[in-house]
Amino acid sequence: MLPASQPDERDLQARLLRFLEREDVDERRSSDELRALPVGDRVVDGECIDDAVLVRAARDGIVLRVGENHSKFREGDAIALGDGLDFDAAIPLVYGRFDPVSGELRLERDRYARGDDPVLEPGRRYVVDRRSLGLRGRLRDCVKAGFAEPAIADVLAGRGAVGRDDARFERARDALVIAGLDPAQVEAGASAMATHGLALVQGPPGTGKTRMLAEALCLLARAGCRIVLSAFTHRAVDNVLFAARRLDRALTLVKVGNAGTGADDLRAADVRLVPANRLELAANAGAIVAGTPFALERLPARVNFHFAVFDEAGQLPIPHAIAGMLLARRWIFVGDHHQLPPVVTADHADPAATRSVFEHLHAHYGAMLLDRSYRMNDGVCDVVGRTFYGGRLRSAPLAASRRMPFVPGGTFDAVLDPEQAVVLARVDHLQPGHRSGEEAELAGDLVSECVRRHGVPPHEIAVIAPFRAQVRLLRSALERRGIPIDRLVVDTVERIQGQEREVVVVSLAAGDPAALDRRGSFFFSPNRLNVALSRARTKAVIVASQGVFLALPMDPEGLRAASIYKTLARSLPQIDFSAVYGPRARVR
Repeated sequence: MLPASQPDERDLQARLLRFLEREDVDERRSSDELRALPVGDRVVDGECIDDAVLVRAARDGIVLRVGENHSKFREGDAIALGDGLDFDAAIPLVYGRFDPVSGELRLERDRYARGDDPVLEPGRRYVVDRRSLGLRGRLRDCVKAGFAEPAIADVLAGRGAVGRDDARFERARDALVIAGLDPAQVEAGASAMATHGLALVQGPPGTGKTRMLAEALCLLARAGCRIVLSAFTHRAVDNVLFAARRLDRALTLVKVGNAGTGADDLRAADVRLVPANRLELAANAGAIVAGTPFALERLPARVNFHFAVFDEAGQLPIPHAIAGMLLARRWIFVGDHHQLPPVVTADHADPAATRSVFEHLHAHYGAMLLDRSYRMNDGVCDVVGRTFYGGRLRSAPLAASRRMPFVPGGTFDAVLDPEQAVVLARVDHLQPGHRSGEEAELAGDLVSECVRRHGVPPHEIAVIAPFRAQVRLLRSALERRGIPIDRLVVDTVERIQGQEREVVVVSLAAGDPAALDRRGSFFFSPNRLNVALSRARTKAVIVASQGVFLALPMDPEGLRAASIYKTLARSLPQIDFSAVYGPRARVR
């Protein structure tokens, strides 16, 4: 009998269909509950933006000015623009780009939404709400179609072809060496290009996976291959397209569906924007066609590609990946299952259904690891590599020697010493909820000293917390110290994946071991901790209470995750600030 962590793959199709059904039911329930809440409550929950003033409207989108944006919206999310009360009359749009400096929010037209052109009034105040797409019915059809294809069913069951064509591998390796890739990138890229069926490339933070992928895609396209590229978010899709365009100005690059981050940037990079039902006019030999899984699901079944390539596959649920897998018979998955997992809305007891396609396939086939980080210096990389990658990750020579700017003689020299790349700054408290004023005060002073004494530019600092309530406290603490919060990142872990900064301060916020025992799986997520620490190039500071490291979560997964936190804490330099910032100190 297989252990629970290795479920019988014979019923994987049924598990995935149940997953989609539960997600669909939960989405409908959540949507009804959200609509019943007042606007102010929806804003606090991160599911709404109010007081958005229309600045201008264009054919492909509109621009609003907002005072504050603490929403959980991400690029490509379906949203509705209206008065916050009459949802049926709201305008269906797609969340695009928010500029925290100007306060401008760009919303894109939804090419697939029906209805007349909306009537918009400049200067009017609007409310931005989440909109349900109801796409999981089509994803259920994709799952059924995928398991009806023997090649896809075999890959998902662990029986797929992972061999390679040796002659193609040699040619690809020579070309990638000439392109200047490092040995691990060359091996992984060439193996992916030469695969008979399946290739997996694991790209830890800062290891150049986008560069490697873009080089491989350009070589395949120049050889006449038609390639379909997908990722869960528009940003990930667009990043690969922009990287490919920088390498080759002549390639045919096409994006199907909504523009996501905005048509202007894509058109400036000479990326053609094509509706899914007109793709055949653009998908010629040598074309790279890109889109999110929802866009690819709309492609005609008769459109076929030589390769289906998936970036950020560690965030891609299996059903979404199948939508792209149906378009080809050779598949390249690039991702990292040690970073943020897929976003799910419902509670699922079945790990087989909720894990990403990369984690699922990695359990069967393993992956080629990109082992050199060009972001993290030697100290940060050593901690991240030991904690999350079995010591296999190392810092590239150019990055290894970098250090944070430092002027000795400050209050926090023991914490900010550049030779101690990752430090635990303790402020012991027993806060049971999602916020800690003690930690916010310490984090605020640390950031203030980084900026004012050591000369770290605010835009090179990120302050991260697991909860939005703590993010709000951190913002307030920084504002009171005169730190321009519109110039640095103060946000949750989910909003910073894919970014990097010179200095990262992580406030864990919770401190009551008993409260953490009950919600260990989320709080002690190793993936979130990995993403938080690996954003730093030269310095990472964890601000936390000792109570975090005393918790004993009741669920096995949470207990295993908590042990990673405890092991990490024991390995780090610790400086105790409880006497200055702790609850008793604040009372005095």
